[in-house]
Amino acid sequence: MQLTSYDPSKFPKARAPTLPTPSPECFCLLPQPILAGVLTLENTLHLHSGRYALALALKQAKISSDDGVLLPAYHCLAMVEPLRLAGVRPVYYPINSDLSIDIIEIEKRSSGVKAIVAVHYFGFPQDFRLLRNLADRLGLILIEDCAHACFGAINGAPLGSLGDYAIASTMKFFPIGHGGVLASTRHRLVQPALKNPPLKIELKTVINLLENAHAYHRLGRLGRLLNILIQMKDNLLRKKRRSQPLTPSRNEATPEYVMDSRWLGWRSSRVSRFLLRHARTDDLIKRRRDVYRMFLGALAHRRDCRPLFPDLPEDVVPQVFPLYVNQCLPVFVNLKRQGVPIIRFGEFLDDPVDQELCPVSIDYAEHVLQFPCHQCLKDDEVAWVIERLIIALDTAESC
Repeated sequence: MQLTSYDPSKFPKARAPTLPTPSPECFCLLPQPILAGVLTLENTLHLHSGRYALALALKQAKISSDDGVLLPAYHCLAMVEPLRLAGVRPVYYPINSDLSIDIIEIEKRSSGVKAIVAVHYFGFPQDFRLLRNLADRLGLILIEDCAHACFGAINGAPLGSLGDYAIASTMKFFPIGHGGVLASTRHRLVQPALKNPPLKIELKTVINLLENAHAYHRLGRLGRLLNILIQMKDNLLRKKRRSQPLTPSRNEATPEYVMDSRWLGWRSSRVSRFLLRHARTDDLIKRRRDVYRMFLGALAHRRDCRPLFPDLPEDVVPQVFPLYVNQCLPVFVNLKRQGVPIIRFGEFLDDPVDQELCPVSIDYAEHVLQFPCHQCLKDDEVAWVIERLIIALDTAESC
C-alpha cells in the first residue's frame, strides 16, 4: 500500500537539535566580529524573527492594503503571513530549477505590484543584479530575503545590500532562541517605537534556551542542577493545570507560522541580542561547511536522491543541507518516526500556486527535505542522521 499522508503528532521529539542549541563552547566572553553578510549592514533593527522583519519592511516601504507584492512560488507560509497581516496581496512568480529568478516572468507579473521579495535559498547566494536593475526600471521596492543566508557576498557586496530592504533570521544560524533582522543600505530606517520585551519574556527566553540545551545534553555538569529545577517547575505546572479548566494551548490551536501581534512592536530579547554578539562566528562558519561536506560525501553519487547544491563555494555558509529525494514521503515518515531532525521548507504552498504556475515549486514541495548542518551538531549525531538516511533510502528503493 502506497503511503499518501502522515500524522505529525505521532512523531517523537528529534534526537538531535533541528536548530542551533546553546552550549558553553558556542560563546566567548568578548563580543565577536561578524563577517560579510546582512549583519554588517549599517542600518539594522533586531526583531523577534524574520517574519516580523518582513512585516516591518512592508511598513517602512509604505506598502499598504491592496498593494501587490511579488513572492516566489516556492515559499513557506511564514513568508505569506506578514502580507496577510498587512492586507497586502501576494502575487506569485515561478522559479527555475536552480532556484534562480527569470526576469521575464517578473516583468510579466509587475502590473499593480509595488514590491518584490527575492530569496537566497538555503544559504546559497543568488545574483540579484539583473533583478535590481529591473526593480529600478519598474519602480519596484526590492526586499532581499536573507532568512536562509545571514552570511556571504555577491561580487564583493554583502548579502542584503542590493535590496531596498533586507531581512534575516538570526535564530536559524545562532543558538539564541529567537531573532530576526531588518536592514537597509539604501533607505534610512524610520525608527519605530520598538520596545524591549517585558521581563517575563526575557526570563522565558533564558528558561527555554536552558531547557533545550539540557534536553540535548549540552550543559555538562550544570545539567544535573538544571534537571532538579526543571522537575520542580514541571511539578508546579502540573498542579496549576489540575486547578484550572482544560483549554487548548496556542501551539495546539494555532499554526506555527501565525504571527503574534505583540511582537510587532518589540525588539528581540536582550538575552538573544547578547548571545548573538558573543557567539563564536568563525567556528559557526567552519563547522556548518564541514557538516555540509559530510552530507555531500555520503550522498553525492546516489541515484535515489540528489543534493540541490552539489558544490559548496568558498563564500557560502549553508543554512541546511537540501536534498531532493525521489521517494520522499516514505523516507520522510521513516526518518521522523526514528526522531531524525528534518525541515521541510515549502512543504505547504499557498493555494494559488499550482502545476501550471510553477512546476518546479510543486516538485520541490513534494520531494525536497532539508537536514540541519548547524554548528551545534556533534560528529556522532551527524553520522547517525546520515546512517539513518541511507538506510531509509535503501528501504524505500527496495519496496
